[in-house]
Amino acid sequence: MSYDCYCDGNSPAWTRIAKVKSARKSYRCAECGISILPGQPYEKTIGKWDGDIDVFHTCPLCAELRQWAMISVPCFCWEYGNLHQNVSDMVDAVQHDVPGFDAEWKGRVERIEQARHRAAGRLQGDGGDGAGIAADVIP
Repeated sequence: MSYDCYCDGNSPAWTRIAKVKSARKSYRCAECGISILPGQPYEKTIGKWDGDIDVFHTCPLCAELRQWAMISVPCFCWEYGNLHQNVSDMVDAVQHDVPGFDAEWKGRVERIEQARHRAAGRLQGDGGDGAGIAADVIP
């Protein structure tokens, strides 16, 4: 199997990824929408796209999904804020050539969905104690 390494997406003029050990305030993951609460780890990326500077906050599960995709496919093209669709498209393209690839991807997505549901349950008061919940989760 051969992959040409060309991404036709919107590449940034520059980026800087700073891995932060823990959040100082609440953020929302740019990929899955889960709340990143104070004290939780996250990845912060600052970049310049089309002349505009943007900041993206990524939860550990989505950062892990991106890393898995980048390791699994030699040239994985993705855009901030669109990771899940980009990974889904990549899996559709290669799952027939790689046995078990689809199942591994679904397992990773399931872990992200479970985290979102747990966070939503804490917000609605039907699970966990809700301590420290400062922002909502996109349904």
